[in-house]
Amino acid sequence: MSAHARGLSIGFVTVLLFGATVILQASLVKEGVKPFAAVGIRYLVAGIVCLVIVVITRQSLLPHKGERIPAVLLGAFVYGLQAVLFYSALNYGTVASVSLLFYTYPVIVLLASLALGLRRWSWLAGGSAGLSVVGAALVVATGRAVAIEPIGIAMALGSACCVAVFLLANKRLIPTTPAIVAATWVSFGVATSTLLIAFLLGEIESFSARAWLVLVISGAFTGVGTAGMYVALALLGPAPASVLLSLQTVVAITGSALLLGQPVLAGQIVGGAAILGAIAISAIGTRRESAAIPRQQ
Repeated sequence: MSAHARGLSIGFVTVLLFGATVILQASLVKEGVKPFAAVGIRYLVAGIVCLVIVVITRQSLLPHKGERIPAVLLGAFVYGLQAVLFYSALNYGTVASVSLLFYTYPVIVLLASLALGLRRWSWLAGGSAGLSVVGAALVVATGRAVAIEPIGIAMALGSACCVAVFLLANKRLIPTTPAIVAATWVSFGVATSTLLIAFLLGEIESFSARAWLVLVISGAFTGVGTAGMYVALALLGPAPASVLLSLQTVVAITGSALLLGQPVLAGQIVGGAAILGAIAISAIGTRRESAAIPRQQ
């Protein structure tokens, strides 16, 4: 099997794992598991899974010197907030609405990169941003049924902004540590901060056996999915991998409709297609810019 074919196979498995994780989180919301407890336990399990993978692949257990504290702090304060906001948003909207609004983050990264001078303006960049805004508007304003409440919209978009900040900061603060090692300690950072808050708020309580099972499975899916994501990125490259991984929204939306009975409205389908199209256009623009760099040197 070629490297490209392996990348596609691993990428599709990763898509299934991450999509299933969103559905599992929605089921935890129905179980009444509070946000900080749910996120903390999930990322503790994910961190342990990533650590096992690091040991198996014989990589360094710790990030490179100078990058250890940033990795933990990024997880504790940025990625942890992202995860809590996403989980909390599921209390106020369907999986479809929350997932689609969250997946505006690649375009938020694009706009931030343009504003910071990290990328140059192009019609592809502008078209990607515009299409993403139209898609998000359709998701929010779709149909006669209330698919998501205003506070859910704010939380989902806030989660997307946190991911954008994390991705931009991660590239500067953890530039040399192997990705799976960084992911391990980011996960532990998330778990540390959220579990501490969960204890202070009294969210750690006697969960049902079903809730514990879902928490452990979702954590394991997150850990294995994270490892798969980095392998897919290495085999396919960032642009194709980002488009492929964005399909996890399709898995989450389809699964929530089939397993949780949540409605998927026509406007959401059109809006979702626009957002996924924006991600694809953004990836094409990134690939063209990357391809142009060697010719300029």
